[in-house]
Amino acid sequence: MFGVGQLLSTVFDLSVSGGAGHDGAMSDPGLQVARVVLIRHGQSASNEGGWLSGQDTCGGLTDLGIRQAEALRDRLSVDSTLRPDRVLVSTMPRAVHTAEIIAGPTDHEPEQFADLMERTSGEAEGLTIAEYTDRYGKPPWTDWENPLSPGGESGEEFSLRVRTALDRVATEAMGTTVWVVCHGGVIMATAVNRWHGPDGPSGLGSIPLASPQNTSISEWIVDGTGSWRMARFNDQTHLVGVSDDAAPAAL
Repeated sequence: MFGVGQLLSTVFDLSVSGGAGHDGAMSDPGLQVARVVLIRHGQSASNEGGWLSGQDTCGGLTDLGIRQAEALRDRLSVDSTLRPDRVLVSTMPRAVHTAEIIAGPTDHEPEQFADLMERTSGEAEGLTIAEYTDRYGKPPWTDWENPLSPGGESGEEFSLRVRTALDRVATEAMGTTVWVVCHGGVIMATAVNRWHGPDGPSGLGSIPLASPQNTSISEWIVDGTGSWRMARFNDQTHLVGVSDDAAPAAL
C-alpha cells in the first residue's frame, strides 16, 4: 500500500502484454496509446447511509454494491477488448473490495494507491449529510472551491492530485490497458481536468456531467503527446436488472 504522493515516485514496470494489443500497442512506440479505464466502486455503506466518509469511515460495500461488482466482473470476464495489463485501486475499502471482485478472473492483484482516493473531507468526515448541512449551512459537495471543512482538500488541491496521479498512470501505461478502480469525484475531476486543461476551472460543476453510477466504466485513450480523449463515460449496461431502482449515489 502506498501513501498519498508515493504513486508519483513509484516506478511502474509495465510491459506490452495481455490487453495491450487490443487497440493501443503498435510497432511504432510513437503511435502507442494508453487505455485508462476508470471504474467507480460499488455502492458503499456511506452511499447508502448518507455520510461523508474517509479512509477510516468508509464502511465498505453494501450487499447491492457487491452484486454490482459481481455483475461488472461477469461482463469484463467475457470482454477481451478490456482485458487489463494492470489493476490499480484507491486505498479506500469500498474501492479495494470492488477491485478484488472484478479482478478475480484476471491474473492481476489490485495495487493500492492513496493518490486515487476520494476528495478528503477534513474534520467533517463521518458526519451525515443532514449534520453537515446543519453545521456548515450548505449541503456537502456544493462548493468545489473551498475545502469541505478544515483539514480537507480544496477543489484545486483535489484536482491537482488526481491529474498528477493519472498523468503518471497514463505515461507508464503506454501500449497497455490499465484499470483504475476509484471514486465518482476522481472520475468527474478527470473529465473536468481534461476538458478545461491544467489552467482551467477545477469545480465539478463547470461541465454538465452527472455523477457516474456505481461500478460504471469511463474510458480514456491517451496518446504519446499526453492528449486525453474520452471513449466512454458512465457505461453501466451490466447493471440492468441489478440496480434498476438505484439512483446514482452521491460521491
